[in-house]
Amino acid sequence: MVEDSWAVSHEPLRLRAETLDAVVREWYEHLHGPVQPLSGQLNRRLAEYALDRTTAETDGALAGEPASAALADSFSSRFSLFDDAGVGTADALEAEFEGSDLDDRIATATVDAYQHYLDLHGGYVDEWICTRREMFDAVVTAEQSLSAFSPELDVVILSGYHEFRPVERRLIERLVDELPMIALLPLHQDGRSGVDAVAEDALDVYEVLDFETMELEPVDESGQAFGTITESLYRPAPDAIPVPDGLRWRELPTPEREIRFVARELRTELVDGRDPDDMAVVIPGIETYSGYVEDTFDTFDIPHVTTAASQLNRTFTGSVVHDLLNLAEPDPRAEDLTSLLANPLVDVVDTDQANAVTAAARRRDTVSVSPLLDDVNGEAAALIEGLLATLESLRTEDIEAATETLRRLLDDRFGLEAATEDYASGAEQAVEQRAYDLVDEVLSSFESLAAVNSDLSPLALFTRAFDGVPIRVPQRAAGGHVEVMGLLDARMRSFEKVFLVGLTSEHFPVTPERPAFFEEMIDAHPRFDTGDERLRGRYLFATLLANVDELTITTPETGDDESAVVRSPVLDELQRVTGIEPENGVDDRVGSREDLQRHVAATADRRAAVSRAGDRGDLSPEQTKRTDRGLHCAANRGTAGLSEHDGVLDPETVDEVYPLSEREPYSASRIERYVECGFKFYADEVLGIEDPDDVEVVPTPLETGSYVHDVLERFFADLQDETEDGVDLTDFDRDDLATHLREIAVEELRDADFEYDGLFYERWKAELFAGLGDGESAPYEAGSKPHDAPEQGLFATFLDNELSRDGADRPHLFEAPFGEGLPDSDAGPFTVERPDGSTVSIRGYIDRVDVGRDGEQPTLTLYDYKTGRAPYMTKTTGGTKFQLLIYLLAAAEVVDGDLFEQGSLSATYYQVRPPNDLKVPRGVESKFDSEVELRRFLNDVVPEWLGQIDEAIGNGRFHTTLLSARGANCRYCDYRRACDVRHHRKREFVDEVHKDDAAYVPLRVRDNEDIEAVMSDD
Repeated sequence: MVEDSWAVSHEPLRLRAETLDAVVREWYEHLHGPVQPLSGQLNRRLAEYALDRTTAETDGALAGEPASAALADSFSSRFSLFDDAGVGTADALEAEFEGSDLDDRIATATVDAYQHYLDLHGGYVDEWICTRREMFDAVVTAEQSLSAFSPELDVVILSGYHEFRPVERRLIERLVDELPMIALLPLHQDGRSGVDAVAEDALDVYEVLDFETMELEPVDESGQAFGTITESLYRPAPDAIPVPDGLRWRELPTPEREIRFVARELRTELVDGRDPDDMAVVIPGIETYSGYVEDTFDTFDIPHVTTAASQLNRTFTGSVVHDLLNLAEPDPRAEDLTSLLANPLVDVVDTDQANAVTAAARRRDTVSVSPLLDDVNGEAAALIEGLLATLESLRTEDIEAATETLRRLLDDRFGLEAATEDYASGAEQAVEQRAYDLVDEVLSSFESLAAVNSDLSPLALFTRAFDGVPIRVPQRAAGGHVEVMGLLDARMRSFEKVFLVGLTSEHFPVTPERPAFFEEMIDAHPRFDTGDERLRGRYLFATLLANVDELTITTPETGDDESAVVRSPVLDELQRVTGIEPENGVDDRVGSREDLQRHVAATADRRAAVSRAGDRGDLSPEQTKRTDRGLHCAANRGTAGLSEHDGVLDPETVDEVYPLSEREPYSASRIERYVECGFKFYADEVLGIEDPDDVEVVPTPLETGSYVHDVLERFFADLQDETEDGVDLTDFDRDDLATHLREIAVEELRDADFEYDGLFYERWKAELFAGLGDGESAPYEAGSKPHDAPEQGLFATFLDNELSRDGADRPHLFEAPFGEGLPDSDAGPFTVERPDGSTVSIRGYIDRVDVGRDGEQPTLTLYDYKTGRAPYMTKTTGGTKFQLLIYLLAAAEVVDGDLFEQGSLSATYYQVRPPNDLKVPRGVESKFDSEVELRRFLNDVVPEWLGQIDEAIGNGRFHTTLLSARGANCRYCDYRRACDVRHHRKREFVDEVHKDDAAYVPLRVRDNEDIEAVMSDD
């Protein structure tokens, strides 16, 4: 960037911008020929192997398990620091620690690890690979003049340093003697206190070397204003400083709202002609905000690139390596295979085959890859099996062969390098190419140390090596984009406008987490510290403030989880100095299509606005017409009354799309679905819209209910003798009954032919069969926690419950049919007659009928099995649930006429909910004072309700639910966005619909009628 700025007004070739390390390497090669610097990854491998040798020892502070990636990374950085400090031997390090306050065990372990590190370096690293200290020392001690190495140099400008390591200091001392030199050091105060405290080291170096000091004051108004602020930070009792026009502090409700605010600001600036290169977004907590940045900036069409340090495994290239290593494990996981095949850099199988594998994984819900291959076609399965076989060598071969295998996979099988070159363009391409270079560097480090023996498998070594590898995108990739960076990346950078996001104590300043091992070392030997992050943070903040024309700071009121956040201490200091206060509230400006939709929604006369837009040509005639219709529909749907947009059809239309021949005979479940929500009933039954097929891992509630019904029906029916008397379970042995029930359940399960497998399906079967016989005969795999079977499942619990029931009632009929048109039934029509003589045709099955004849009056008890939760009886007496009522009306058709007329009627739910939740609540008869009232309710009220429902359907009343959102199960409805079930709106809607004589309004939702006569509280 310095070169680009220079080239604007000067000859480009007369300025060369290089890092200090690059210059030293160039001069070293003048002295000793080609050299390769010790790479970060090779240094990390040396540290890993050194720590493995140290942890393998029987005692010591580091003895035990092999070193983790985090520990190896910490030691790798520490060893580099030792080298830069001139501590080149283990003896020298031991001398440093001698007599200090450092714990002897820590000192000994560190010296031992460093000795192993140096031994490995000396024994296995090629001689042309040099450490940073070796190159710097060679240049500093060279007999030749440094100016002779670069005779074209007239002056050296040193920038970006506020502290020096020993090797750097010695080089600066030599450079000053041989070349004209200018050092740039941003200072805000006196250079030794306040925000400048961290720059004291660099200032000392320059003063000792007799640099002439020249202070450059800001020349523009914003620089002077911000300079006044930085001069006063962390100083006692400064004079009140007015807040500059270019400084803002915006507080938003959440981190997501922060990013949306910044995106709107950027969109405004871009529209006004601001160059993206002149703006930056600085986020100290970049890891926390990265997801919001990507999603929101894409929504607002902000050209951006993130140059902050990230992790290799967050790139597509890193993900390829990560997935391959996971697939090399003994029992590879299906999710790693699907992740690999979905990677845009991978094309080992075509898109259709990759989609087929992913679909099979969802369908089977298997953790392992092996079962998945049964559902994949031969070609794809062969490719995957071949890949897994190749990856197996990463566990079994030596490190040299394993490295070669992994390289061959990446370069030959996957063509990863070419894939990164062809992927996208600009910043995205630069990220992937840099990631590939890092992967290559890691593998090269293993190749360099192939002769080192290790007790760990190559797979374990690779997994550790690729864990936590940092990656940074070069700044040159950011041209033409708004750069998103961390605060450290903004050091020595200048922009016209900067947004400093998320300035909270959690993110800034942050003290890096280090093992306690190193904390004690730093306390005892401060020269081995990397600097005070708190002081460095203050300095970076002040430097950023001084290098911008405009700065907008944002903070969230709460975190993502609505937890309270604490503002950064730096922000508290800024507030103390300037008195700045945050601007609060939600930013509702229009910056994206999403914002525009919200803005238009608040317009009073939207149809008129659309009409004007059509007249101006902003919308095409087709768009104008479609939008106007949509607004008209929305307006009608927003009112409480019924309209043509509320699921209301003419009777003539109903006769065409849903004629009587299709409607009748009704089933109880269809009637209940209509009462629950007429609109969903219309979509499902009339239009025939099927729910999207969800990927299920166990049988659906409908499949489970059907299966359990079939098992319980056969269990009793097969026990019933030819006289068709009731079944008395006490006549049988409990073990025989359990065997009988298990055999029927297994046979019905086989006939059901469910296409499920995996842990969740085994769990589903366990919840049914557990406790029903010995383990060998159980049709499920008990597995291990958390997938082990419950102690007793549904069938065993049901059997025990039946055996323990008191009373003389005996199960008599099972799945008794009524009404015409049922499979395997010759039952005639069943109709319910209304008081006015009209009829409603119904059909169905009564799950179970128990009969008791021992008392003075026979009893007739009807059961409806429920594998879910049984509804409250008030829903039955309130006109929303009809299953039990229809059972009672139909009982006269399925039992002896005298028994129905003379018997005491009862109907209830039998809750059989897996794994062992059984409940038989009091029946519907409990809601009435006498048998007479129950029968009057059945003969007069229920037929009228059924008739009203039939008329409502015939008259086209398919409006949305009149029940509460919970009562109608709106949470699981695919059409829930078409409804407004808020309480106050629901009340208005019910009142309006009640005025419509053609609609059915359940008694349960009518507040203005006395319902106590027919039901009481549960």
